[in-house]
Amino acid sequence: MSQCVRHKDKNTRIITQIGEKEYLIEAKSSWAKFGCQFDPSVITSAKLESGPYLIVNDSFLGEGKIASIQNIDSGQEDHIILKITLY
Repeated sequence: MSQCVRHKDKNTRIITQIGEKEYLIEAKSSWAKFGCQFDPSVITSAKLESGPYLIVNDSFLGEGKIASIQNIDSGQEDHIILKITLY
């Protein structure tokens, strides 16, 4: 299942379900901010240019709460891929 979400900057975010509780978010974004609490390798929040803003333990698409956020290298400039795992 894939769906497109258009944000205020008119750029589209593509959300694809890749597993029972796993999603990919692909977006054109020139920057992203990531937050962590204690271990810098564990992302606890992610904000892309013009959205979305994702935080571990927040609801995601009404499908569950975010258990983890991973940044996946897209290999392209200005293109971000996030893997979201729910619990």
